[in-house]
Amino acid sequence: MSIKKIDEDVVRKLAKGDQKAFSLLYDCYYTYLNTVALCYVINRDAANEVVNDVFVNVWHKRSTLVYPIHSYLVQSVKNGCLNYIRSQKSLDRVLGEHTKLMLDFQEEYILSNPTPLQYVETQEIEKEVLKAISQLPEKCRHIFEQYLFNGKLPDEIAKDLLISVSTVRVQLKNAMDKLKVSLNHLISMLLLILLKL
Repeated sequence: MSIKKIDEDVVRKLAKGDQKAFSLLYDCYYTYLNTVALCYVINRDAANEVVNDVFVNVWHKRSTLVYPIHSYLVQSVKNGCLNYIRSQKSLDRVLGEHTKLMLDFQEEYILSNPTPLQYVETQEIEKEVLKAISQLPEKCRHIFEQYLFNGKLPDEIAKDLLISVSTVRVQLKNAMDKLKVSLNHLISMLLLILLKL
């Protein structure tokens, strides 16, 4: 994925309140920053909201912007994603064990400061992840796919399959454990790839 070059003149104009410069920055970076956000959060709407909030803050703080702006934008998205994940963990509703595990892993991933788009930019990752999912035991794979591909909650899956909710949760945890072993260098990308399918 490539982004258009934003030169120093654009940032200087933006700092002075030039709306055309802001629009140019937005057009150049919106898709890129959404891809970054999707590396960290499992909800496409939440990723869009994080990026939009970043651009709102850019406009409000435009007088303090300096060139180059790329690192600032990416770090702002990471911070926004981290805030989103922490807000999900602090909700009053009871989180399932598998949901808490995923949120903990995402938070750890953001704080580890990797460069996720190095992975996003290759199609080989998608093939590797799908292959690993296909190698899960059949029951485990089916439940995992229902949860992530179809966005079903554990109680919905249990009802559909006529099994207990605790069985569903155990199978989801087993799937995550197996994928963490087989894709330990890529597991953080799994959710992004599934959202793209």
